[in-house]
Amino acid sequence: MKQVLGILTFLIGLGLGLIGGAALLAYAYQAAGLYPPDDATIKFIARERGWLRDDV
Repeated sequence: MKQVLGILTFLIGLGLGLIGGAALLAYAYQAAGLYPPDDATIKFIARERGWLRDDV
């Protein structure tokens, strides 16, 4: 029973560690501005630079 509890505790800790690490990594990427721009941002930049026409 003690070994099962140890395995269960390990798996819970592993899951929390992976989720926490992924969240921390995502926050760091966002804070550094490394996420690629989404489609709306690309269209906005293209309109501002005159590369995209709305009448097409």
